[in-house]
Amino acid sequence: MSERVLFFPWGWGGGAAYTGRCLVLASALAEAGDEVAFADCGITAMVREAGFPVLASEPEAPSPPDRHPMPPFLPFADVERVFAVAATYHRAERVRQRIAADTRLIEEFRPTLVVIDMCPTAALAARARGVPVVSLADADFVTPRANGWMPWSTVAPRDLLPHPSSLPVWDAVSRELGLGPVERAEHLLWGEVTLVSSLPGLEPLEGPPHRGALHYVGPMYWNPVRPVDGPPPPRTGLPRVYVTIGSGGTVGRLALQNVLDACADQPWSVYVSSGFAFEGGLKAPDNVVVAGFTGLDTPLEWADVVVSHGGSATVLATLTHGKPSVVMPFMSEQEMNGRQLVADTGAGVLLRTSETTPRGRLAFRDRYSGPSDSTCVPVDDIRRGIADVLADPAFTAGAARWGELLRACRASTDLAALARSAVAVGAEAGR
Repeated sequence: MSERVLFFPWGWGGGAAYTGRCLVLASALAEAGDEVAFADCGITAMVREAGFPVLASEPEAPSPPDRHPMPPFLPFADVERVFAVAATYHRAERVRQRIAADTRLIEEFRPTLVVIDMCPTAALAARARGVPVVSLADADFVTPRANGWMPWSTVAPRDLLPHPSSLPVWDAVSRELGLGPVERAEHLLWGEVTLVSSLPGLEPLEGPPHRGALHYVGPMYWNPVRPVDGPPPPRTGLPRVYVTIGSGGTVGRLALQNVLDACADQPWSVYVSSGFAFEGGLKAPDNVVVAGFTGLDTPLEWADVVVSHGGSATVLATLTHGKPSVVMPFMSEQEMNGRQLVADTGAGVLLRTSETTPRGRLAFRDRYSGPSDSTCVPVDDIRRGIADVLADPAFTAGAARWGELLRACRASTDLAALARSAVAVGAEAGR
């Protein structure tokens, strides 16, 4: 029996990974014969390019801004701070408006299954209409551990980002919908089936699922349907450095220019994915080729080492290809990925770490140059990180070990069947 599946990817704060992960599952479900559509809360250009319809919310519904300034580092200690700060869901009326918008899309499409990726309002709207939910997640989205995105932090999450808490709002709205209390924001992201795009050996989850069934499914990342935006990776006999640190705002430009300066006059061939929101203005040395939104598989197959911001999809894709990483994070979860998926696995180096002070401030330390008050990792540290990883085959060996396990997990996983199983779980729960 085919299903009607409506996807709600997270769009607040940008990030193609959420929409991309949804597209991976959407493609599997469509291939299995299901009818698929997307809400307009993610990166709709990616969805339309992939050939799936996008349902438009009413104009007054809260929605992510197209562009907004970003600070040098975002210290989100857990998902509650993401909801409260990035989407301002500490405001009850804003949450109710977004739930109402999600509910209207559900009523319009009449799905038999709703898929969320970090989208709590859609989860509540679906459950209030008796529609089962599949949640796509990183393990730290649903962890019961305190400071799940910054376990090294020694202060409360609100000490770092002092917006009002969103938890009382979630609890009140959930009760209004007849869904009972909400004790933790992470509980909103558990589905009747929750799919974690990793391995338990890489990202273990303490304790049993809050609800439903939990499955580790290996890497889920999306490659664009269109050809690579811009020139392809160059043919070369030199060591190959692939750079992808996100796209857009001022900090990204400065950080990317630092990477290019670090690569100047080095005996490397460098290929850069600058993303599809990048505004240009780079000074690229002769050994650097700059492209746009390239996807991951093509440049990862080419690369010897990958310089990234530590996004989950990028790091897992890099491991899947057996390539080592040099990570320079711009937010807490990226640093978490650099610590857990790169440094701890011996699959590369993390160029910057943070620590919290008793007064709720952040202090940064760069890998080679030590304590830093700079907004970006300095040029010399980037150059040394790349050189060290290229020079030591142990980093590639570490990545290759996990790559084999990730590829095996992905090959043995039937994403469509796991997602569809939520329908039976939801029916059983409703009896």
